[in-house]
Amino acid sequence: MPADFWRIVNEVIDESDIVLEILDARMIKETRNSEIEEKVKEQHKILIFVINKCDLADQDELKKLKLTPSVYVSSTKRYGITKLLHLILRYVTKKEKVIVGVMGYPNTGKSSVINALKGRGSAPTAPISGYTKAKQLIKITDKVYLMDTPGVYPYMENDNLKHAMTASLDPSKIRDPENAVTELMRKFRGKIEAYYGISATKNIEDNLEKIAVKNNRLMKGGIPDTKTMARMILQTWQKGKIKL
Repeated sequence: MPADFWRIVNEVIDESDIVLEILDARMIKETRNSEIEEKVKEQHKILIFVINKCDLADQDELKKLKLTPSVYVSSTKRYGITKLLHLILRYVTKKEKVIVGVMGYPNTGKSSVINALKGRGSAPTAPISGYTKAKQLIKITDKVYLMDTPGVYPYMENDNLKHAMTASLDPSKIRDPENAVTELMRKFRGKIEAYYGISATKNIEDNLEKIAVKNNRLMKGGIPDTKTMARMILQTWQKGKIKL
């Protein structure tokens, strides 16, 4: 993660009145950035947790969550977007212009949330992590402006497995995609297998091989090409097609 990204993040926190931390509802704990949260608290800014992709997550697990203030949204289905805007407006003061910083891990859906709040295309989006490269100011209402930022990890975090699982890395750049997929399969038992029409067994590696065979991803001699299949699964996961 380039150091310049953190310079931009620090500037946005300085300039913002409110900060939205966008989290992936499927992996809330893993996509929280404690460094950003601490920086926001130190400056006595308002922090709102925006739990995006809630339509893909286990609803029973979401009910256990205790984050305040927070709002569940699905930027693709526009669920919770009006509630989020009302929550932002609740904290708006008498200032002529209120700046709302938008932060989070790569590919948690920051730009998609902004587009949903705006009501039409306002920030460039892509299913590839790290697409936003610099801060951008986007008008939402006459008084409220959102400031988009690059997706950032905690400064010293170098956990490639976690970044692969949270879709923070481009699947084509992941060295060990099989490990990332098998960890996802352990965390969300049977969900990936069900998506690909495979009966889940306790042998996760065997399940991955069966998925590869079913999708005709084979090497010479009919050996399952689990690496290629794992990259395909991670791409599908990143695009939000696998519902928990």
